[in-house]
Amino acid sequence: MIRFTKDEKIVILFLLIAFLVGSAVLYYKKINPKPCAILRFSEKKAAKSQKVNVNTAGKDELVKLKNIGPVLAGRIISYRKKNGPFRSAEELKSVKGIGDKTYRAMERDLALE
Repeated sequence: MIRFTKDEKIVILFLLIAFLVGSAVLYYKKINPKPCAILRFSEKKAAKSQKVNVNTAGKDELVKLKNIGPVLAGRIISYRKKNGPFRSAEELKSVKGIGDKTYRAMERDLALE
């Protein structure tokens, strides 16, 4: 028969309790998924799927496009006021600061109406 010292018994008891608590936490997480994490994911997905109409969008909406900050949003609005509505999405490349790379990053989120 194996005999344990008092210190060894304490360590074994500690490890056993840690194992049981960890198992209980994993089981709880498995049966109760975080609803807020699911909501955040669906909100992000919904936000990404909405296209921005560059002919009617304000500065706040344009900033939501990838690689577009407040300065570029202002330039897009200024270009639109000066030259009229965009006839094609590629016409955005005429705006100072929007090149091929920036255009490709936001191309799928653009709409023209």
